[in-house]
Amino acid sequence: MRSFVILLASAALVFGQAPAAPATSGATSGATAASPSYKDLKFPKLKQVKIPDVPAFTLSNGMRLFLLEDHELPLVSGFALVRTGNLFDPDDKRGLSQVMAEVQRAGGTALKTGDQLDEELENIAASVESSMGETSATVSFSGLQETSEQVLRIFKDVLTAPEFRQDKIDLTLSQLRSSIARRNDDAQGIAERELTNILYGRGTPYGWTIEYEHLARIQREDLQQFYRRYYFPKNIMLAVYGDFTASEMKDRLEKLFADWKVEQPAAPPFPAVNAKPAPGVFLAEKPDVTQTFFSLGLLGGTLRDPDYPVLQVATNILGSGFTSRLMSQIRTKLGLAYSVGAGWGAQYNHPGTFRITGSTKSASSADAMAAAKTELEKMRTSLVTEQELQTAKDSVLNGFVFNFDSPSKTLNRVLLYEYFGYPKDFLFEYQKRISAVTRADVLRVYRERIHPGDLTMVAVGNPKDFGKPLTGVGKVEAIDLTIPEPK
Repeated sequence: MRSFVILLASAALVFGQAPAAPATSGATSGATAASPSYKDLKFPKLKQVKIPDVPAFTLSNGMRLFLLEDHELPLVSGFALVRTGNLFDPDDKRGLSQVMAEVQRAGGTALKTGDQLDEELENIAASVESSMGETSATVSFSGLQETSEQVLRIFKDVLTAPEFRQDKIDLTLSQLRSSIARRNDDAQGIAERELTNILYGRGTPYGWTIEYEHLARIQREDLQQFYRRYYFPKNIMLAVYGDFTASEMKDRLEKLFADWKVEQPAAPPFPAVNAKPAPGVFLAEKPDVTQTFFSLGLLGGTLRDPDYPVLQVATNILGSGFTSRLMSQIRTKLGLAYSVGAGWGAQYNHPGTFRITGSTKSASSADAMAAAKTELEKMRTSLVTEQELQTAKDSVLNGFVFNFDSPSKTLNRVLLYEYFGYPKDFLFEYQKRISAVTRADVLRVYRERIHPGDLTMVAVGNPKDFGKPLTGVGKVEAIDLTIPEPK
């Protein structure tokens, strides 16, 4: 106890002393040195992104192969990119492709169950996974270089000979039914989902919703049929990266897949997007929330769009980061929202969406949505400042390099350009065009491409707490969030 008192007394003496006078250098008595400013910081010019040469081959069975050596770590990874997607689901069996992809791995192969594969892979610190997207499916693998033969064998079996065991089908369907039951728990998720469905059309593969009745129709034979239709060598691009020699890996894969010679007609084209603008305000009533989550949007374009670089810069100025117009006005000045932003979500092969998203307290729902629309209209009436333009261009260019900061990202991007038929110099042309964007370009694309009168506006909240009715923003149509009961 006595030692503790002494320590306290010593501390009092130390912290009770007057602060030392700041050091001066070459200054007269009484003057202090000027504090450095962030404006004095100097940054080097952003380095040019360099894409390494990725050798491409075609195996004897017709599968395309891309190899990227990376000897930094003793690892080997890769993925098969399959030309399919959930856009090919039958209307009456929505979710079929997702179930197929889940069970492709979980259901195991003819020789081993999924649980046995889990144990084998866990013992060698490796993984093999399968998944389904909108316009592609993947089967991926990763592991140590020393166990790559074993991992590649498992990968090959999952890719070429899945068993689709019934117990895993039942488990996956049960999990999907559970996700349907919970799909209205997340208010922001509702706003994003409903905007997507309205923009693309609820009756199209881009905008439909999976219900209990669709899952109830899915049988094991449906999974097998879907797999056989799309999983064949000529419909697959295989990418491998890691600690190996390209020539040796090519020979290994040639031997590994030599007996897989399945043939099928070429995969059909993905369905076209033919949706029309759906202007108006759509309200999803959710009484258990104290905020309103909103999402405003239009159909956008593709990455091939000549205006894509301009639109990226333009939407960055409107709603990306704390210096954006939406954040400065709606959050900082008006205090209507904690978070609000905008983005131009172009897709590779079909129109993406332009969106403004945010949340606000219930009482300011109409004011926040009206303010967002007002900021959008301002972008169509006058030129942005030079500072706004330069900041946005720097942000887009600086962010883009992170798509290529690892071998896996680089190979994935190279493969996607090849998959969707983009030119090899697409990246470098994109960078040039970003740098060339002008203030006049920004004004032009807002006037030509983004019309506030065509906006679809979705709000999720409790209308009893709204300070003003949403009719002040536009004609309101109710969204039915009822989940149809399973038959």
